[in-house]
Amino acid sequence: MRFTRLLAFRYAFERGKKGAVALISRFAAFVVGVAVFAFFIVLAVFGGLREFGLTFTHAFDPDIVVEKTQEAPLSLNDSVLAPVYEHPEVDYVSATLSQKMMLRFGDQTAFAKVIGVDSLFTKVVDGETMVGEWVQPNAHELVLGIGVLTQLDGAAFDHPEGVTLLVPNKRGQSVLNQQPFRTEKALVRGVFQLGESVDETVAFAPLGMLHAFLRLPSTQADALYLKLSAGADARAIRRDLAQTMGAGYRVRTKAELNPALYKMLQTERVAVIAILTLVLIIALFNVVGAIIMTLLEKKENIKTLYSLGAPLASLRRVFFAQGVLLTASGGFTGLLLAFALVLLQKNFSLVTIPGAYLAYPVALEWSSLWIIIGLVGGLGGLVTWLTSGVVKSVVKR
Repeated sequence: MRFTRLLAFRYAFERGKKGAVALISRFAAFVVGVAVFAFFIVLAVFGGLREFGLTFTHAFDPDIVVEKTQEAPLSLNDSVLAPVYEHPEVDYVSATLSQKMMLRFGDQTAFAKVIGVDSLFTKVVDGETMVGEWVQPNAHELVLGIGVLTQLDGAAFDHPEGVTLLVPNKRGQSVLNQQPFRTEKALVRGVFQLGESVDETVAFAPLGMLHAFLRLPSTQADALYLKLSAGADARAIRRDLAQTMGAGYRVRTKAELNPALYKMLQTERVAVIAILTLVLIIALFNVVGAIIMTLLEKKENIKTLYSLGAPLASLRRVFFAQGVLLTASGGFTGLLLAFALVLLQKNFSLVTIPGAYLAYPVALEWSSLWIIIGLVGGLGGLVTWLTSGVVKSVVKR
Protein backbone atom coordinates (compact mmCIF):
# COMPACT_ATOMS: atom_id res chain seq x y z
CA MET A 1 0.00 0.00 0.00
CA ARG A 2 2.89 2.35 0.74
CA PHE A 3 4.29 1.61 -2.71
CA THR A 4 0.91 2.40 -4.28
CA ARG A 5 0.51 5.69 -2.43
CA LEU A 6 4.04 6.87 -3.22
CA LEU A 7 3.67 6.21 -6.94
CA ALA A 8 0.21 7.77 -7.05
CA PHE A 9 1.41 10.94 -5.29
CA ARG A 10 4.43 11.19 -7.60
CA TYR A 11 2.32 10.75 -10.74
CA ALA A 12 -0.32 13.25 -9.53
CA PHE A 13 2.10 16.03 -8.54
CA GLU A 14 5.21 15.19 -10.53
CA ARG A 15 7.77 17.89 -11.22
CA GLY A 16 10.53 17.47 -13.74
CA LYS A 17 11.76 18.21 -17.19
CA LYS A 18 8.88 16.40 -18.83
CA GLY A 19 6.20 18.62 -17.33
CA ALA A 20 3.38 18.25 -19.90
CA VAL A 21 1.60 15.41 -18.11
CA ALA A 22 2.13 17.06 -14.72
CA LEU A 23 0.60 20.24 -16.13
CA ILE A 24 -2.40 18.28 -17.40
CA SER A 25 -2.82 16.71 -13.95
CA ARG A 26 -2.72 20.06 -12.20
CA PHE A 27 -5.15 21.50 -14.73
CA ALA A 28 -7.54 18.58 -14.07
CA ALA A 29 -7.45 19.31 -10.34
CA PHE A 30 -8.02 23.01 -11.08
CA VAL A 31 -11.09 22.31 -13.23
CA VAL A 32 -12.59 20.07 -10.54
CA GLY A 33 -11.95 22.83 -8.01
CA VAL A 34 -13.72 25.40 -10.21
CA ALA A 35 -16.70 23.07 -10.65
CA VAL A 36 -16.99 22.44 -6.89
CA PHE A 37 -16.56 26.16 -6.18
CA ALA A 38 -19.40 27.03 -8.57
CA PHE A 39 -21.54 24.19 -7.19
CA PHE A 40 -21.31 25.44 -3.61
CA ILE A 41 -21.77 29.12 -4.53
CA VAL A 42 -24.90 28.43 -6.61
CA LEU A 43 -26.48 26.32 -3.84
CA ALA A 44 -25.63 28.99 -1.26
CA VAL A 45 -27.20 31.73 -3.40
CA PHE A 46 -30.25 29.58 -4.15
CA GLY A 47 -30.70 28.88 -0.44
CA GLY A 48 -30.30 32.56 0.40
CA LEU A 49 -32.86 33.65 -2.18
CA ARG A 50 -35.28 31.01 -0.93
CA GLU A 51 -34.97 32.20 2.67
CA PHE A 52 -35.20 35.84 1.57
CA GLY A 53 -38.35 35.20 -0.44
CA LEU A 54 -40.04 33.18 2.30
CA THR A 55 -39.26 35.89 4.84
CA PHE A 56 -41.47 38.30 2.89
CA THR A 57 -44.01 35.97 1.33
CA HIS A 58 -44.97 34.15 4.54
CA ALA A 59 -43.78 36.54 7.21
CA PHE A 60 -47.05 36.14 9.14
CA ASP A 61 -46.86 32.34 9.25
CA PRO A 62 -45.73 30.84 12.59
CA ASP A 63 -43.44 27.86 13.12
CA ILE A 64 -46.43 25.68 14.05
CA VAL A 65 -50.21 26.18 13.97
CA VAL A 66 -52.66 24.26 16.18
CA GLU A 67 -56.31 24.11 15.04
CA LYS A 68 -59.39 21.95 15.48
CA THR A 69 -59.77 19.18 12.90
CA GLN A 70 -63.37 20.25 12.37
CA GLU A 71 -64.40 23.84 11.82
CA ALA A 72 -65.03 24.46 15.49
CA PRO A 73 -63.58 27.10 17.80
CA LEU A 74 -60.81 26.47 20.30
CA SER A 75 -61.35 27.09 23.98
CA LEU A 76 -58.22 28.56 25.51
CA ASN A 77 -59.20 27.00 28.86
CA ASP A 78 -59.28 23.49 27.41
CA SER A 79 -56.90 21.21 29.33
CA VAL A 80 -56.05 19.43 26.06
CA LEU A 81 -54.02 22.52 25.09
CA ALA A 82 -51.78 22.21 28.15
CA PRO A 83 -49.01 20.31 26.22
CA VAL A 84 -48.75 23.31 23.87
CA TYR A 85 -48.12 25.80 26.65
CA GLU A 86 -45.88 23.45 28.64
CA HIS A 87 -43.68 22.14 25.83
CA PRO A 88 -40.02 23.00 26.64
CA GLU A 89 -39.20 24.00 23.05
CA VAL A 90 -42.18 26.33 22.56
CA ASP A 91 -41.17 29.90 23.47
CA TYR A 92 -44.41 31.78 22.73
CA VAL A 93 -48.05 30.88 22.06
CA SER A 94 -50.39 33.40 20.45
CA ALA A 95 -54.15 32.99 20.04
CA THR A 96 -55.88 34.20 16.85
CA LEU A 97 -59.48 34.57 15.74
CA SER A 98 -60.50 35.31 12.15
CA GLN A 99 -63.69 36.50 10.47
CA LYS A 100 -64.50 37.57 6.92
CA MET A 101 -65.88 41.10 6.94
CA MET A 102 -66.80 43.97 4.69
CA LEU A 103 -64.79 47.16 5.19
CA ARG A 104 -66.14 50.54 4.20
CA PHE A 105 -64.53 53.95 3.92
CA GLY A 106 -66.64 56.67 2.37
CA ASP A 107 -68.10 55.26 -0.83
CA GLN A 108 -65.42 52.54 -1.16
CA THR A 109 -65.79 48.98 0.09
CA ALA A 110 -63.51 45.96 0.34
CA PHE A 111 -63.82 42.41 1.63
CA ALA A 112 -61.09 40.98 3.84
CA LYS A 113 -60.33 38.26 6.33
CA VAL A 114 -59.83 40.15 9.58
CA ILE A 115 -57.53 38.26 11.95
CA GLY A 116 -57.70 39.13 15.63
CA VAL A 117 -54.30 38.84 17.31
CA ASP A 118 -53.12 39.17 20.89
CA SER A 119 -50.10 40.98 22.32
CA LEU A 120 -47.75 38.02 21.70
CA PHE A 121 -48.46 37.81 17.96
CA THR A 122 -45.52 40.00 16.93
CA LYS A 123 -43.17 37.75 18.96
CA VAL A 124 -44.43 34.64 17.20
CA VAL A 125 -44.18 35.83 13.57
CA ASP A 126 -41.55 37.82 11.69
CA GLY A 127 -43.91 40.12 9.80
CA GLU A 128 -44.15 43.81 10.50
CA THR A 129 -45.81 46.89 9.08
CA MET A 130 -44.44 48.64 6.02
CA VAL A 131 -45.95 51.96 7.18
CA GLY A 132 -47.35 52.92 10.56
CA GLU A 133 -47.57 50.89 13.76
CA TRP A 134 -48.92 47.55 14.87
CA VAL A 135 -52.31 47.31 16.60
CA GLN A 136 -52.41 47.79 20.36
CA PRO A 137 -54.31 45.41 22.69
CA ASN A 138 -57.89 46.45 23.56
CA ALA A 139 -57.81 49.26 20.98
CA HIS A 140 -60.07 49.74 17.96
CA GLU A 141 -57.36 49.63 15.32
CA LEU A 142 -56.52 47.85 12.07
CA VAL A 143 -53.44 46.92 10.10
CA LEU A 144 -54.40 46.47 6.44
CA GLY A 145 -52.75 44.80 3.52
CA ILE A 146 -51.77 47.41 0.97
CA GLY A 147 -54.20 45.85 -1.52
CA VAL A 148 -57.10 46.23 0.91
CA LEU A 149 -56.11 49.85 1.60
CA THR A 150 -55.96 50.56 -2.14
CA GLN A 151 -59.51 49.22 -2.59
CA LEU A 152 -60.77 51.47 0.20
CA ASP A 153 -58.71 54.60 -0.60
CA GLY A 154 -55.22 55.51 0.50
CA ALA A 155 -56.69 58.34 2.53
CA ALA A 156 -58.14 55.77 4.95
CA PHE A 157 -54.72 55.36 6.55
CA ASP A 158 -54.71 57.12 9.93
CA HIS A 159 -57.91 58.98 9.01
CA PRO A 160 -59.70 60.20 12.18
CA GLU A 161 -63.06 58.85 10.99
CA GLY A 162 -61.57 55.39 10.63
CA VAL A 163 -62.87 52.42 8.64
CA THR A 164 -66.27 50.82 9.26
CA LEU A 165 -66.34 47.04 9.76
CA LEU A 166 -69.57 45.24 8.87
CA VAL A 167 -70.73 41.68 9.63
CA PRO A 168 -74.23 40.20 9.15
CA ASN A 169 -76.44 40.69 12.18
CA LYS A 170 -77.81 37.24 12.96
CA ARG A 171 -80.14 38.51 15.65
CA GLY A 172 -83.64 39.56 14.82
CA GLN A 173 -84.67 37.90 11.56
CA SER A 174 -88.08 39.58 11.32
CA VAL A 175 -88.96 41.87 8.45
CA LEU A 176 -89.05 44.74 10.92
CA ASN A 177 -85.33 44.36 11.55
CA GLN A 178 -83.78 47.50 10.09
CA GLN A 179 -80.19 46.60 11.07
CA PRO A 180 -79.01 43.75 8.83
CA PHE A 181 -75.36 44.44 9.75
CA ARG A 182 -73.48 45.08 12.93
CA THR A 183 -70.89 47.80 12.54
CA GLU A 184 -67.72 48.85 14.28
CA LYS A 185 -65.32 51.75 13.71
CA ALA A 186 -61.55 51.23 13.74
CA LEU A 187 -58.57 53.42 12.88
CA VAL A 188 -56.06 52.19 10.28
CA ARG A 189 -52.78 52.32 12.21
CA GLY A 190 -50.51 50.41 9.84
CA VAL A 191 -50.08 48.90 6.38
CA PHE A 192 -48.16 45.76 5.38
CA GLN A 193 -47.04 44.38 2.03
CA LEU A 194 -46.17 40.73 1.46
CA GLY A 195 -47.69 39.49 -1.77
CA GLU A 196 -50.78 40.03 -3.86
CA SER A 197 -52.64 36.99 -2.48
CA VAL A 198 -52.27 38.27 1.11
CA ASP A 199 -52.21 42.04 0.59
CA GLU A 200 -55.67 42.09 -1.01
CA THR A 201 -57.44 39.74 1.39
CA VAL A 202 -56.05 40.10 4.95
CA ALA A 203 -56.29 42.64 7.75
CA PHE A 204 -55.28 42.43 11.42
CA ALA A 205 -57.10 43.73 14.49
CA PRO A 206 -56.76 43.34 18.29
CA LEU A 207 -58.20 40.06 19.54
CA GLY A 208 -60.25 41.77 22.25
CA MET A 209 -61.89 44.03 19.68
CA LEU A 210 -63.04 41.04 17.62
CA HIS A 211 -64.36 39.22 20.69
CA ALA A 212 -66.47 42.24 21.61
CA PHE A 213 -67.60 42.98 18.04
CA LEU A 214 -68.59 39.39 17.28
CA ARG A 215 -70.03 38.90 20.79
CA LEU A 216 -67.89 35.86 21.49
CA PRO A 217 -66.37 34.61 24.77
CA SER A 218 -62.91 35.99 25.51
CA THR A 219 -61.56 32.40 25.68
CA GLN A 220 -62.60 31.53 22.11
CA ALA A 221 -60.03 31.32 19.30
CA ASP A 222 -59.60 29.73 15.88
CA ALA A 223 -55.94 28.78 16.15
CA LEU A 224 -52.81 28.89 18.26
CA TYR A 225 -49.61 30.20 16.67
CA LEU A 226 -46.40 28.75 18.12
CA LYS A 227 -42.89 30.21 18.15
CA LEU A 228 -40.24 27.52 18.68
CA SER A 229 -36.85 27.80 20.32
CA ALA A 230 -33.83 28.39 18.08
CA GLY A 231 -32.68 25.12 16.53
CA ALA A 232 -35.84 23.21 17.46
CA ASP A 233 -37.04 20.48 15.10
CA ALA A 234 -40.48 21.66 13.98
CA ARG A 235 -41.47 18.31 12.49
CA ALA A 236 -40.54 16.40 15.64
CA ILE A 237 -42.47 18.85 17.83
CA ARG A 238 -45.46 18.62 15.48
CA ARG A 239 -45.46 14.82 15.85
CA ASP A 240 -45.22 15.07 19.64
CA LEU A 241 -48.09 17.55 19.92
CA ALA A 242 -50.30 15.70 17.42
CA GLN A 243 -49.80 12.44 19.30
CA THR A 244 -50.42 14.03 22.70
CA MET A 245 -53.48 16.09 21.74
CA GLY A 246 -55.20 13.39 19.72
CA ALA A 247 -57.23 13.31 16.53
CA GLY A 248 -59.44 16.23 17.50
CA TYR A 249 -56.67 18.73 16.74
CA ARG A 250 -54.64 19.45 13.62
CA VAL A 251 -50.99 20.48 14.04
CA ARG A 252 -49.11 21.85 11.02
CA THR A 253 -45.65 23.28 10.45
CA LYS A 254 -44.91 26.35 8.34
CA ALA A 255 -44.02 24.13 5.38
CA GLU A 256 -47.32 22.24 5.69
CA LEU A 257 -49.24 25.51 5.66
CA ASN A 258 -47.86 26.20 2.16
CA PRO A 259 -47.25 22.73 0.62
CA ALA A 260 -47.37 23.88 -3.01
CA LEU A 261 -44.77 26.60 -2.50
CA TYR A 262 -42.34 24.40 -0.59
CA LYS A 263 -42.77 21.57 -3.09
CA MET A 264 -42.01 23.97 -5.94
CA LEU A 265 -38.88 25.25 -4.15
CA GLN A 266 -37.71 21.70 -3.49
CA THR A 267 -38.27 20.75 -7.15
CA GLU A 268 -36.26 23.78 -8.26
CA ARG A 269 -33.43 22.83 -5.92
CA VAL A 270 -33.35 19.27 -7.27
CA ALA A 271 -33.23 20.66 -10.83
CA VAL A 272 -30.34 23.00 -9.92
CA ILE A 273 -28.42 20.12 -8.31
CA ALA A 274 -28.99 17.93 -11.39
CA ILE A 275 -27.62 20.62 -13.72
CA LEU A 276 -24.59 21.25 -11.51
CA THR A 277 -23.96 17.51 -11.31
CA LEU A 278 -23.66 17.42 -15.10
CA VAL A 279 -21.09 20.24 -14.89
CA LEU A 280 -19.18 18.24 -12.28
CA ILE A 281 -19.20 15.12 -14.48
CA ILE A 282 -17.79 17.15 -17.38
CA ALA A 283 -15.06 18.47 -15.07
CA LEU A 284 -14.17 14.92 -14.03
CA PHE A 285 -13.40 14.04 -17.65
CA ASN A 286 -10.26 16.13 -17.19
CA VAL A 287 -9.22 13.69 -14.45
CA VAL A 288 -9.84 10.83 -16.88
CA GLY A 289 -7.61 12.54 -19.44
CA ALA A 290 -4.88 13.10 -16.84
CA ILE A 291 -4.90 9.40 -15.81
CA ILE A 292 -4.76 8.19 -19.42
CA MET A 293 -1.94 10.60 -20.32
CA THR A 294 0.04 9.40 -17.29
CA LEU A 295 -0.55 5.79 -18.33
CA LEU A 296 0.77 6.49 -21.81
CA GLU A 297 3.81 8.35 -20.50
CA LYS A 298 4.66 5.73 -17.88
CA LYS A 299 3.82 2.75 -20.05
CA GLU A 300 7.34 1.31 -20.04
CA ASN A 301 7.73 1.83 -16.31
CA ILE A 302 4.43 0.05 -15.70
CA LYS A 303 5.47 -2.91 -17.87
CA THR A 304 8.75 -3.13 -15.99
CA LEU A 305 7.00 -3.16 -12.62
CA TYR A 306 4.60 -5.82 -13.87
CA SER A 307 7.49 -7.96 -15.12
CA LEU A 308 9.18 -7.64 -11.73
CA GLY A 309 6.09 -9.10 -10.05
CA ALA A 310 3.90 -6.15 -9.21
CA PRO A 311 0.28 -7.41 -9.18
CA LEU A 312 -2.08 -5.95 -11.73
CA ALA A 313 -4.44 -4.95 -8.94
CA SER A 314 -1.68 -2.90 -7.26
CA LEU A 315 -0.85 -1.13 -10.51
CA ARG A 316 -4.51 -0.35 -10.99
CA ARG A 317 -4.69 1.06 -7.46
CA VAL A 318 -1.80 3.41 -8.30
CA PHE A 319 -3.81 5.19 -10.97
CA PHE A 320 -7.02 4.97 -8.99
CA ALA A 321 -5.23 6.72 -6.11
CA GLN A 322 -3.86 9.30 -8.55
CA GLY A 323 -7.37 10.15 -9.71
CA VAL A 324 -8.62 10.32 -6.12
CA LEU A 325 -5.76 12.68 -5.18
CA LEU A 326 -6.47 14.97 -8.12
CA THR A 327 -10.21 15.01 -7.41
CA ALA A 328 -9.81 15.46 -3.65
CA SER A 329 -7.18 18.20 -3.87
CA GLY A 330 -9.14 20.20 -6.44
CA GLY A 331 -12.50 19.62 -4.74
CA PHE A 332 -11.22 20.51 -1.26
CA THR A 333 -9.58 23.72 -2.50
CA GLY A 334 -12.70 24.79 -4.41
CA LEU A 335 -14.96 23.98 -1.46
CA LEU A 336 -12.73 25.85 0.98
CA LEU A 337 -12.61 28.98 -1.20
CA ALA A 338 -16.37 28.88 -1.80
CA PHE A 339 -17.08 28.47 1.92
CA ALA A 340 -14.82 31.41 2.73
CA LEU A 341 -16.47 33.61 0.08
CA VAL A 342 -19.99 32.80 1.31
CA LEU A 343 -18.92 33.48 4.90
CA LEU A 344 -17.46 36.85 3.88
CA GLN A 345 -20.66 37.73 2.01
CA LYS A 346 -22.81 36.91 5.05
CA ASN A 347 -20.65 38.94 7.43
CA PHE A 348 -19.43 41.83 5.29
CA SER A 349 -21.99 42.11 2.41
CA LEU A 350 -19.42 42.16 -0.39
CA VAL A 351 -22.13 42.06 -3.09
CA THR A 352 -25.37 44.06 -2.88
CA ILE A 353 -28.61 43.88 -4.85
CA PRO A 354 -28.52 46.69 -7.47
CA GLY A 355 -30.82 49.56 -6.55
CA ALA A 356 -31.86 48.04 -3.22
CA TYR A 357 -28.64 48.42 -1.23
CA LEU A 358 -29.32 45.06 0.40
CA ALA A 359 -26.72 42.36 0.80
CA TYR A 360 -27.17 39.62 -1.79
CA PRO A 361 -28.68 36.77 0.26
CA VAL A 362 -26.67 33.58 0.75
CA ALA A 363 -27.19 30.64 3.08
CA LEU A 364 -24.70 28.19 4.58
CA GLU A 365 -26.54 24.86 4.66
CA TRP A 366 -25.06 21.60 5.89
CA SER A 367 -27.20 19.71 3.39
CA SER A 368 -25.47 21.52 0.51
CA LEU A 369 -22.06 20.66 1.93
CA TRP A 370 -22.87 16.95 2.29
CA ILE A 371 -24.46 16.82 -1.17
CA ILE A 372 -21.29 18.19 -2.76
CA ILE A 373 -18.99 15.91 -0.75
CA GLY A 374 -21.15 12.90 -1.63
CA LEU A 375 -21.32 13.71 -5.34
CA VAL A 376 -17.63 14.54 -5.70
CA GLY A 377 -16.58 11.50 -3.70
CA GLY A 378 -19.00 9.10 -5.38
CA LEU A 379 -18.64 10.27 -8.98
CA GLY A 380 -14.91 10.92 -8.66
CA GLY A 381 -14.31 7.46 -7.20
CA LEU A 382 -16.44 5.77 -9.87
CA VAL A 383 -14.82 7.61 -12.77
CA THR A 384 -11.25 7.04 -11.58
CA TRP A 385 -11.86 3.37 -10.81
CA LEU A 386 -13.29 2.73 -14.27
CA THR A 387 -10.42 4.64 -15.91
CA SER A 388 -7.74 2.81 -13.92
CA GLY A 389 -8.91 -0.42 -15.58
CA VAL A 390 -7.02 0.70 -18.70
CA VAL A 391 -3.83 -0.51 -16.94
CA LYS A 392 -4.66 -4.05 -17.94
CA SER A 393 -4.63 -3.25 -21.65
CA VAL A 394 -1.28 -1.44 -21.26
CA VAL A 395 0.63 -4.24 -19.50
CA LYS A 396 -0.81 -7.00 -21.71
CA ARG A 397 0.49 -5.48 -24.94
